[in-house]
Amino acid sequence: MYRYGSVLLATWGLLCGPQAGTPKPKTVAIGWQATGTLLEVCSCSVPCTCNFGQGPSNDFCHTVYAYRLKTARYEGVTLDGLVFGGGEADKGAMGYLDARATPAQRAALEKLALAVFGKGGASSGKRTFVWTKIVAESDPQHFKIGFGDTASIAANVLMGRDGKNPIIVENNTIWPVHRMIKAKTTRFDYTDSLGNALHYDGVNANLGEFKLSSEKTDATEKTCCK
Repeated sequence: MYRYGSVLLATWGLLCGPQAGTPKPKTVAIGWQATGTLLEVCSCSVPCTCNFGQGPSNDFCHTVYAYRLKTARYEGVTLDGLVFGGGEADKGAMGYLDARATPAQRAALEKLALAVFGKGGASSGKRTFVWTKIVAESDPQHFKIGFGDTASIAANVLMGRDGKNPIIVENNTIWPVHRMIKAKTTRFDYTDSLGNALHYDGVNANLGEFKLSSEKTDATEKTCCK
């Protein structure tokens, strides 16, 4: 009886158990990479104390930022030259996507924006996105950010003691950029559909190059200064 029962169990295992040679389901990782320039301003005094792991200098840190892509891919879709960004204050966070994107690029650009926001910065996670004309311009002494009629921002780069080279901060604690050029705003006007209205003069600004991907841990996801 014992031998007969063993045969039945063995037969049942062959019929219902995992079969030899059956391919296992594959988990496909979402691949993306992005390089370019981050342009960012916030309501803190210069320099933003959040970048040094401290609390905001004005009891809050409201920020507007743009990621200007030099090269970028998301799941095989090329996004070179496009821009995305965000604006965040006490009433929540908005996202802005480059209206120049083609229909084939749009879904990938939004997904890339969320992936990059998850690498560091003010906050990450779902938000309302708006497709708009974006300005993200910089030269050795100035930079500008614009989101349609929502944001008009300009900043001057701060030079160091030699009067020739900018002040640099390395390894900041918030943004996924290793070397940040320090700057100071000359114009900071931002009003969004959530009811955020930011108008500041002479506050903190940052400019720096980023290199991020799905395979590299460049910064931990965090929420700051809310």
